[in-house]
Amino acid sequence: MKLDKAVTSILAGAGIVGSALAFAFQDIAANFISGIFISFWHPLKVGDIVSIKGYMGKVKEVNLRDIIILTFQGKMVIIPNKDVFQNPIENYSILGKRRIDLEVGVSYNDDLEKAAQLAIDAVKDIEGLSSEDEVTLFYKEFGESSINFTIRIWYSSSEQPQYLKVGHLAIIAIKKSFDQNNITIPFPIRTLDVSWPENIH
Repeated sequence: MKLDKAVTSILAGAGIVGSALAFAFQDIAANFISGIFISFWHPLKVGDIVSIKGYMGKVKEVNLRDIIILTFQGKMVIIPNKDVFQNPIENYSILGKRRIDLEVGVSYNDDLEKAAQLAIDAVKDIEGLSSEDEVTLFYKEFGESSINFTIRIWYSSSEQPQYLKVGHLAIIAIKKSFDQNNITIPFPIRTLDVSWPENIH
């Protein structure tokens, strides 16, 4: 009887180990096959700026098992090929340019057409902007303390430092132009009622 139990336990254990190995090899096979598809499909390559599963950075290595990304925070992220293949890939390098969207608000007392033109004129001569794409601006909503617009700027590089620099320069240029032309960028105002009820002493 004890021998039967021992044999049964061994066989059960072997079954668990076999199942674990099967799952492990299934993942290896899935990553390998996905790597082959990626190598033919070419959705990304070394040097591309991509965003996959919430990780954004520059592709450092592409192999048959995984993709290695260096994030802009300086972290190396290894993403299995099956996750790359089964999830959306945002590739910022394919077009060779990137769009910057800036959200800006102007006062309800200001001339909206004048403010829009000043904003466009302020950014259109920033060095490195795409010659194929115009700067565009659209008012989009009546906010609590401002009327808000989005200004869209295309930069002729996909690299992150240049992208950040153009946004930086655009913000400075718009603020400077608005200051010189008495256009107000309002900030939210809150009124606090601190009066005490008369019956409280």
